[in-house]
Amino acid sequence: MAASPWLRGFTAFTRGLLAIGFIRAGLVKALGGPFTDYPVETPIGYFFDAMYRTGGYWRFIGVCQVAAALLLLMPRSGPTVGALLFLPIILNIFVITVSLGFQGTWAVTGLMLLAVLYLVCWDYPRWKGVLFAPSPGSVQPAAAPVPWMPTLVTALGIQGLFGTMTGLVTRRLQPQYPLLLVFALGLLLVPPVLRRLGARTG
Repeated sequence: MAASPWLRGFTAFTRGLLAIGFIRAGLVKALGGPFTDYPVETPIGYFFDAMYRTGGYWRFIGVCQVAAALLLLMPRSGPTVGALLFLPIILNIFVITVSLGFQGTWAVTGLMLLAVLYLVCWDYPRWKGVLFAPSPGSVQPAAAPVPWMPTLVTALGIQGLFGTMTGLVTRRLQPQYPLLLVFALGLLLVPPVLRRLGARTG
Protein backbone atom coordinates (compact mmCIF):
# COMPACT_ATOMS: atom_id res chain seq x y z
CA MET A 1 0.00 0.00 0.00
CA ALA A 2 2.78 2.44 0.93
CA ALA A 3 4.48 1.69 -2.40
CA SER A 4 1.46 2.76 -4.47
CA PRO A 5 2.45 5.74 -6.67
CA TRP A 6 -1.06 7.16 -6.44
CA LEU A 7 -0.96 7.00 -2.64
CA ARG A 8 2.36 8.79 -2.73
CA GLY A 9 0.79 11.37 -5.02
CA PHE A 10 -2.06 11.83 -2.55
CA THR A 11 0.46 12.26 0.26
CA ALA A 12 2.30 14.90 -1.74
CA PHE A 13 -0.99 16.67 -2.49
CA THR A 14 -1.90 16.64 1.22
CA ARG A 15 1.45 18.11 2.18
CA GLY A 16 1.09 20.93 -0.33
CA LEU A 17 -2.46 21.70 0.75
CA LEU A 18 -1.53 21.90 4.42
CA ALA A 19 1.59 23.92 3.69
CA ILE A 20 -0.24 26.67 1.83
CA GLY A 21 -2.84 26.82 4.62
CA PHE A 22 -0.20 27.59 7.22
CA ILE A 23 1.99 29.86 5.09
CA ARG A 24 -0.77 32.40 4.56
CA ALA A 25 -1.94 32.43 8.17
CA GLY A 26 1.56 32.25 9.62
CA LEU A 27 2.98 35.12 7.59
CA VAL A 28 0.27 37.48 8.84
CA LYS A 29 1.19 36.69 12.45
CA ALA A 30 4.95 36.61 11.87
CA LEU A 31 4.81 40.09 10.35
CA GLY A 32 2.83 41.37 13.33
CA GLY A 33 -0.53 41.81 11.63
CA PRO A 34 -3.98 41.00 13.11
CA PHE A 35 -5.54 37.76 11.94
CA THR A 36 -9.27 38.52 12.28
CA ASP A 37 -11.53 41.56 12.27
CA TYR A 38 -13.99 40.29 14.86
CA PRO A 39 -15.14 43.02 17.28
CA VAL A 40 -13.39 42.94 20.65
CA GLU A 41 -16.81 42.69 22.30
CA THR A 42 -17.21 39.13 20.99
CA PRO A 43 -15.44 36.18 22.66
CA ILE A 44 -13.55 35.38 19.44
CA GLY A 45 -12.47 38.97 18.90
CA TYR A 46 -11.46 39.39 22.55
CA PHE A 47 -9.38 36.19 22.46
CA PHE A 48 -7.49 37.05 19.29
CA ASP A 49 -7.02 40.67 20.32
CA ALA A 50 -5.42 39.52 23.57
CA MET A 51 -3.06 37.19 21.70
CA TYR A 52 -2.27 39.91 19.16
CA ARG A 53 -1.37 42.36 21.93
CA THR A 54 1.25 39.98 23.32
CA GLY A 55 3.45 40.94 20.36
CA GLY A 56 6.33 38.48 20.61
CA TYR A 57 4.16 35.44 21.33
CA TRP A 58 1.90 36.32 18.40
CA ARG A 59 4.90 36.47 16.06
CA PHE A 60 6.30 33.26 17.54
CA ILE A 61 3.11 31.39 16.60
CA GLY A 62 3.36 32.74 13.06
CA VAL A 63 7.02 31.77 12.70
CA CYS A 64 6.23 28.22 13.88
CA GLN A 65 3.40 27.94 11.38
CA VAL A 66 5.58 29.12 8.51
CA ALA A 67 8.41 26.80 9.59
CA ALA A 68 6.08 23.79 9.67
CA ALA A 69 4.70 24.69 6.23
CA LEU A 70 8.13 25.12 4.64
CA LEU A 71 9.33 21.82 6.10
CA LEU A 72 6.35 20.07 4.53
CA LEU A 73 7.50 21.35 1.13
CA MET A 74 11.05 20.07 1.52
CA PRO A 75 12.21 16.65 0.29
CA ARG A 76 13.55 13.76 2.37
CA SER A 77 13.22 14.16 6.15
CA GLY A 78 11.79 17.69 6.05
CA PRO A 79 8.13 16.63 5.72
CA THR A 80 8.48 14.26 8.67
CA VAL A 81 9.72 17.04 10.94
CA GLY A 82 7.15 19.41 9.46
CA ALA A 83 4.26 17.05 10.18
CA LEU A 84 5.40 16.52 13.77
CA LEU A 85 5.66 20.30 14.22
CA PHE A 86 2.36 20.89 12.43
CA LEU A 87 0.45 18.44 14.66
CA PRO A 88 0.48 20.27 18.05
CA ILE A 89 -0.17 23.61 16.34
CA ILE A 90 -3.24 22.48 14.42
CA LEU A 91 -4.50 20.48 17.42
CA ASN A 92 -4.37 23.65 19.49
CA ILE A 93 -6.13 25.63 16.75
CA PHE A 94 -8.82 22.96 16.45
CA VAL A 95 -9.51 23.07 20.20
CA ILE A 96 -9.72 26.87 20.04
CA THR A 97 -12.23 26.84 17.17
CA VAL A 98 -14.40 24.31 19.00
CA SER A 99 -14.17 26.05 22.37
CA LEU A 100 -14.97 29.52 21.02
CA GLY A 101 -17.80 28.32 18.79
CA PHE A 102 -16.42 29.28 15.37
CA GLN A 103 -19.14 28.73 12.78
CA GLY A 104 -17.85 26.17 10.31
CA THR A 105 -14.18 26.83 11.02
CA TRP A 106 -13.97 23.85 13.34
CA ALA A 107 -14.77 21.60 10.37
CA VAL A 108 -11.87 23.03 8.36
CA THR A 109 -9.42 22.77 11.24
CA GLY A 110 -10.72 19.28 11.99
CA LEU A 111 -10.00 18.16 8.44
CA MET A 112 -6.53 19.70 8.67
CA LEU A 113 -5.97 17.79 11.90
CA LEU A 114 -7.00 14.52 10.24
CA ALA A 115 -4.75 15.29 7.28
CA VAL A 116 -1.67 15.88 9.42
CA LEU A 117 -2.44 12.75 11.45
CA TYR A 118 -2.37 10.87 8.16
CA LEU A 119 1.04 12.37 7.36
CA VAL A 120 2.36 11.44 10.80
CA CYS A 121 1.15 7.86 10.29
CA TRP A 122 2.68 7.81 6.80
CA ASP A 123 6.11 8.69 8.22
CA TYR A 124 5.77 6.32 11.19
CA PRO A 125 8.72 4.15 10.04
CA ARG A 126 10.96 7.22 10.16
CA TRP A 127 10.19 8.39 13.69
CA LYS A 128 9.05 5.26 15.56
CA GLY A 129 12.64 4.66 16.72
CA VAL A 130 12.22 7.71 18.99
CA LEU A 131 9.50 5.89 20.96
CA PHE A 132 10.45 2.24 20.54
CA ALA A 133 13.95 0.81 20.66
CA PRO A 134 14.59 -1.44 17.63
CA SER A 135 15.20 -5.09 18.35
CA PRO A 136 18.77 -6.32 17.80
CA GLY A 137 19.48 -7.06 14.16
CA SER A 138 16.21 -5.60 12.92
CA VAL A 139 16.15 -3.23 9.97
CA GLN A 140 13.75 -0.31 10.18
CA PRO A 141 12.12 0.22 6.77
CA ALA A 142 11.79 3.84 5.74
CA ALA A 143 8.55 5.29 4.46
CA ALA A 144 8.08 5.16 0.71
CA PRO A 145 9.54 8.24 -1.01
CA VAL A 146 7.05 10.91 -1.94
CA PRO A 147 7.61 12.97 -5.12
CA TRP A 148 8.22 16.61 -4.29
CA MET A 149 6.79 17.99 -7.54
CA PRO A 150 3.09 17.28 -6.75
CA THR A 151 3.61 18.88 -3.33
CA LEU A 152 5.04 22.05 -4.81
CA VAL A 153 2.48 22.15 -7.63
CA THR A 154 -0.36 21.82 -5.12
CA ALA A 155 0.98 24.61 -2.95
CA LEU A 156 1.50 26.97 -5.90
CA GLY A 157 -1.83 26.05 -7.45
CA ILE A 158 -3.87 26.63 -4.30
CA GLN A 159 -2.04 29.92 -3.71
CA GLY A 160 -2.67 31.02 -7.28
CA LEU A 161 -6.32 30.00 -7.23
CA PHE A 162 -6.95 31.68 -3.89
CA GLY A 163 -5.13 34.84 -4.94
CA THR A 164 -6.96 34.99 -8.24
CA MET A 165 -10.38 34.52 -6.66
CA THR A 166 -9.59 37.13 -4.01
CA GLY A 167 -8.40 39.57 -6.67
CA LEU A 168 -11.51 39.08 -8.79
CA VAL A 169 -13.84 39.54 -5.81
CA THR A 170 -12.14 42.44 -4.02
CA ARG A 171 -10.53 44.02 -7.10
CA ARG A 172 -7.59 44.91 -4.88
CA LEU A 173 -5.15 42.18 -5.85
CA GLN A 174 -3.99 41.23 -9.30
CA PRO A 175 -5.11 37.73 -10.35
CA GLN A 176 -2.15 35.39 -9.98
CA TYR A 177 -2.28 33.90 -13.45
CA PRO A 178 1.40 32.77 -13.49
CA LEU A 179 0.79 30.50 -10.51
CA LEU A 180 -2.34 29.15 -12.16
CA LEU A 181 -0.25 28.39 -15.24
CA VAL A 182 2.25 26.50 -13.08
CA PHE A 183 -0.64 24.56 -11.58
CA ALA A 184 -2.02 23.69 -15.02
CA LEU A 185 1.38 22.55 -16.26
CA GLY A 186 1.81 20.53 -13.10
CA LEU A 187 -1.42 18.67 -13.77
CA LEU A 188 0.08 17.57 -17.07
CA LEU A 189 3.46 16.60 -15.61
CA VAL A 190 2.42 14.84 -12.39
CA PRO A 191 0.67 11.79 -13.92
CA PRO A 192 3.77 10.74 -15.93
CA VAL A 193 5.87 11.06 -12.77
CA LEU A 194 3.46 8.84 -10.86
CA ARG A 195 3.42 6.28 -13.67
CA ARG A 196 7.23 6.22 -13.68
CA LEU A 197 7.27 5.67 -9.93
CA GLY A 198 4.79 2.84 -10.38
CA ALA A 199 7.04 1.27 -13.02
CA ARG A 200 10.03 1.41 -10.68
CA THR A 201 8.20 -0.21 -7.77
CA GLY A 202 6.26 -2.69 -9.91
